[in-house]
Amino acid sequence: MTIHAHGGDARAQGNTNELATSGRALIFLNPLPNRRKAKLLAALEHALVQEGSTWHRFETFAQLERTVAAVETLLQQETFDRVVVLGGDGTLHQAVNALVASRLPVGYLPCGTGNDFARGWFSAFTSTATLTDWVEQALHGTPHAIDLGQVGSRYFANVAGVGFDGDLVRRMGVKKFLWPRFSYLWSACLSLLRYREQPLALRGTQQKLLAVSQRPTFMLIAANNQFFGAGMHIAPHALVDDGYLAYCLVEKMPLWRKLLALQKLYRGAHVNLHKVHTGQFSALEITTPNLPVEADGELIGMTPVRIRTIPAAFLLRAVD
Repeated sequence: MTIHAHGGDARAQGNTNELATSGRALIFLNPLPNRRKAKLLAALEHALVQEGSTWHRFETFAQLERTVAAVETLLQQETFDRVVVLGGDGTLHQAVNALVASRLPVGYLPCGTGNDFARGWFSAFTSTATLTDWVEQALHGTPHAIDLGQVGSRYFANVAGVGFDGDLVRRMGVKKFLWPRFSYLWSACLSLLRYREQPLALRGTQQKLLAVSQRPTFMLIAANNQFFGAGMHIAPHALVDDGYLAYCLVEKMPLWRKLLALQKLYRGAHVNLHKVHTGQFSALEITTPNLPVEADGELIGMTPVRIRTIPAAFLLRAVD
């Protein structure tokens, strides 16, 4: 049956099995058509029926604020014991911002274009798991408390970027590509020719990072997880549960060095290059104005901005 949520702010479908014995699940997904998502959704709903659970299917909006408001209303009206998110990094980004206060255990079924968070979180599981395996971990995997990043008022699960990375996200817009890795790499190569570095003014307590403050900077990445850009291993030293954000700061360098670094990104070997700085921090302020800022592949605004980590902020199921 179709369930119309309060005020028309959520679009949902669910079952109303009166014999349900295993609680009620919130299925969180975006409405864009996707074959992989359709298969995972069918397998998920079949599993919920088999175990006697009911569910509510919530579809996100393009505007994060509408999604957050709709979920807040929904959680006031209904009681759920678990959440399953279907989508890519953008959908997970919406889920994190909408559900961070709920402390509900969240299962994740990656089925987007980039799936960068899943690369780090599930690792080798992504290449061997069947549909049944995916659904099993999403429903019954052990919940782990992972850290989140916060940039301004926005939470992020994966990566935030300032400078070139933010500019690239702004230029690419909201378009989805058939070959995400090639599309990101091609767009990055084109943008390299246009982007002009600016001095990056930083405030915080991480002395190694502050030592490069005011230097012309290509980009600064704050990473909760290890991958971005459809498979680029930007922060091999990042851990989602260590209470810190990993950073990768790239100073201004000649074009040929940028191309070399771009090629090495997929192996994580860029961290050994001259003028590439890495480490960890818990909080940082960027006071240089008017630099584009992205979080989880979404353009969120401009600097100045504060970035910090929030330890153990989100319960995410993991493969046992």
